[in-house]
Amino acid sequence: MNESLFTLHQVKGYIATIYLIEYRDKVLLLDGGARHDAARIEACFAQVMQRPMSDLKLSLVSHMHPDHAGGAPLLRRQFAIPIAAHYEIDRWYRGSRGVAQHLIDTLLGHYSARQQFGRLERAWYPRRLEPDYRLYDRETLPLFPDWIAYATPGHTLHDMVFYHPQEKLLYVGDLIIMVGEKIVLPFPTLFPELMADSLKRMAELEVNKLLFAHGGVLEIEDANTFFTGLLNLVGMPNRRSFRRIEPLCSLAADVRLYKKSRKNVGAARK
Repeated sequence: MNESLFTLHQVKGYIATIYLIEYRDKVLLLDGGARHDAARIEACFAQVMQRPMSDLKLSLVSHMHPDHAGGAPLLRRQFAIPIAAHYEIDRWYRGSRGVAQHLIDTLLGHYSARQQFGRLERAWYPRRLEPDYRLYDRETLPLFPDWIAYATPGHTLHDMVFYHPQEKLLYVGDLIIMVGEKIVLPFPTLFPELMADSLKRMAELEVNKLLFAHGGVLEIEDANTFFTGLLNLVGMPNRRSFRRIEPLCSLAADVRLYKKSRKNVGAARK
């Protein structure tokens, strides 16, 4: 990586790895992590980068799950750092079903942390993000025009990944996950058809380095081969036990609306 452009910092969060992109005059946060990760980010500024928090100019949120959307609101409240996210991200937890889904997702985040790391931290966070900047597909980031946001639904309807064309660097959020040396799709993959489309779109990008929220950094030689090779995983839960709890992840109103629309389309074709 050309160090004259930026320096990449990794922060080990409660559940996910958090990435800080340090430029000479500003810093970009790729996902705010969980609630208590805000303090870890602040520590990285003080102890590693030795910069004031005012140099953090933008927090990105890839989607509304607790290990990605919990820290950014706290950083905004404490340091007035603006948030950028999908323009419809606040639809995900809307309504009474959204309240239930938000609670379940938070509990599942705790379960994941306990299983992986044997620890529990407070992870409750607002179910509405109210981003300062609402991002559309293929839009350059505010304040960081060398980065491009891509809509990649599949895990939720409002997932985004963030791409730096010059460095051929892609932050994949929860589009894909690396467990050891194995690449898997996230749980849940609520919209398999959309996930397949998202993987195909990423296969068209020039990428030689992936930043995983779950799994660290991976260099790849051919993005087309890498992403198209994952298409056979769509619709295949990476653990059998996930099938039993998948209905708990399908309460959000948009899941029901999407499945209803798919059913109606199928009926019309018949």
